[in-house]
Amino acid sequence: MVTVTDIFHTYYDLCQGQHQQGRGGPSIGKAVELVEANAKSWGTGAANLWSLWDKHKDVAHLVTAATLVCGDVHTRSGNKPFGPFGLQVDQFGPFQMTMLMPDLILAVGLEFERHGLKRIPSGRSEPKFDPNTLWRIPPDINVVPLPPPSRNIRPQDLCVLNKRRAGNRGRVNRCKTTPVSF
Repeated sequence: MVTVTDIFHTYYDLCQGQHQQGRGGPSIGKAVELVEANAKSWGTGAANLWSLWDKHKDVAHLVTAATLVCGDVHTRSGNKPFGPFGLQVDQFGPFQMTMLMPDLILAVGLEFERHGLKRIPSGRSEPKFDPNTLWRIPPDINVVPLPPPSRNIRPQDLCVLNKRRAGNRGRVNRCKTTPVSF
């Protein structure tokens, strides 16, 4: 699930920085390409990332919010335990963060959900998230969307995106043959 988090958070960062506008704007495909280029572990090839995205895209906003808050807690704690009998830093995972700070997770998740539902990629007529299958956060729970801090796209990541091969663009590859006459 962490790779789904990486894909969606990278997509969010591409959208916030308004990158690749000349090449169709931000997309999940571009985010997958960046995650694949930066990943160092097994199972992070493009085919596996697409498979994971297809399986878990309906909960990507919630998992990304929990993982983002978890990473922030790790950064702020500085590898020190919380209190004399508190949890150790390695005991803070996305699930524990969801149990300890549900309102914060829901606030960030609500912003990710809103972003995924309102953003319509170029060349498509429907938003990035499928409204029928998405795990929606109820609107009446008294939580205000909290935008997460957007990360800057590194220059080496922009090089990866600029070298990315453009797709077929709708033109059919037809074999030209000469007719045989008898």
